Amino acid sequence: MKTPATGSAPGSDHSHPGDDAAANVRIEPVTWGDLREVVAIQKQSFPARLAYGWSALLTLRIWPGVVFLVARDAKTGTVAGCCIGDRSRGSARVMNLAIRPDWRRRGVGRALLRALGEAIPEGDVTLMVQEHNTGAQALYTSEGFIRSGTVLNYYGKGQHGISMRKPRYAPVAPRTMVT
Repeated sequence: MKTPATGSAPGSDHSHPGDDAAANVRIEPVTWGDLREVVAIQKQSFPARLAYGWSALLTLRIWPGVVFLVARDAKTGTVAGCCIGDRSRGSARVMNLAIRPDWRRRGVGRALLRALGEAIPEGDVTLMVQEHNTGAQALYTSEGFIRSGTVLNYYGKGQHGISMRKPRYAPVAPRTMVT
């Protein structure tokens, strides 16, 4: 799996606030030793009924086709966040993005999203976000995601989900015109 060595996406031509701070993290595949920190980040990031627990994270760690990345503090090695994705219906799907509270709004989520997109390069990128999570929606919009629908009660009764999609187009081969 190809992932960038730092939080900045290689070849990215879009600069955003926090990109410099994200350079202080390394994006890497999750290790068994990271799971304890990832469980804690899940609990800090989501209501108990939505946070991934040990069994879900263990399963995702070994499930074929799942890309499970962590952002690691380049100095201390502490896990700052995680991103989990897979391929679904011809698209790359962001299943989970969670960032430690003290690392939020520093470019870590953006770096993880970009790394996941590089690890699963074919097809559009899709995700679901809680209707009230406007901070996450702003991040996704700034990364090129567009709102594609609403799923009522997706996160529980009265807790709606917003589906978002980032279109990615296949490169077009140059053509020779014959006259």
